[in-house]
Amino acid sequence: MTADLISLLAHADQRILEAYFLGHEDPSLEAVFDAMGVSEEAFVPRLEVAVAQVLLEWTQDELPQFSVVDEDGEVNFGRHAFGRAEPVGRLRFAADFLFCLNWADSGPGLSWPEAYHLFRVPGFERYVVTVSRDSDEGAGCCDNVIGHCSAELAPRAAARQIVQAWWTFCLKDVEQTRWAYLFEEGLIDRAEAQVWADEVWRDEEDEEEAHDEHQDDTPGRERQERK
Repeated sequence: MTADLISLLAHADQRILEAYFLGHEDPSLEAVFDAMGVSEEAFVPRLEVAVAQVLLEWTQDELPQFSVVDEDGEVNFGRHAFGRAEPVGRLRFAADFLFCLNWADSGPGLSWPEAYHLFRVPGFERYVVTVSRDSDEGAGCCDNVIGHCSAELAPRAAARQIVQAWWTFCLKDVEQTRWAYLFEEGLIDRAEAQVWADEVWRDEEDEEEAHDEHQDDTPGRERQERK
């Protein structure tokens, strides 16, 4: 990073970004993560949560939020303001809102939103995408980064590369089914998001369809079902 950019960052934020983009191992960052309130229960490395919090510092009021009123009439929220290891630096990272999807509706009024933002990080010359949920339920964190790539790519191409890699991880590693629909469009509209999803989940859906067809053609299936 250039000296001018370094002067605009909090020192802890600089160390976090260097560890992520440059692969620097820094065990002392664990104390920084504690001060930032980064959970040890997150399903991704704590560094990826911390990077997201650094980038989303100025955007967090726009992120998905869940609230519920308990039996005492108190309102409980799913996400809270980020903790800080040091005062916020003067460099504000500009976010491009991509879209907000809903993974599923698991009950009346109960959805699983995930908002996607694209950042171009100066000094490192990398694009990075963050995902944000309305609570830490399930994932162990509200926000995390999902990957980065060269800033030489066009923004849309960079977003597509990173997001599709994330969805592929969700499919292959946790057997995540395809998301249901978009809550909100941004730089990427519904049609384009569907194309991205088609390319990730098509093979899985084709395999399921072929399996169903094979079951339908199995000799004796009709007789078994009638018993």
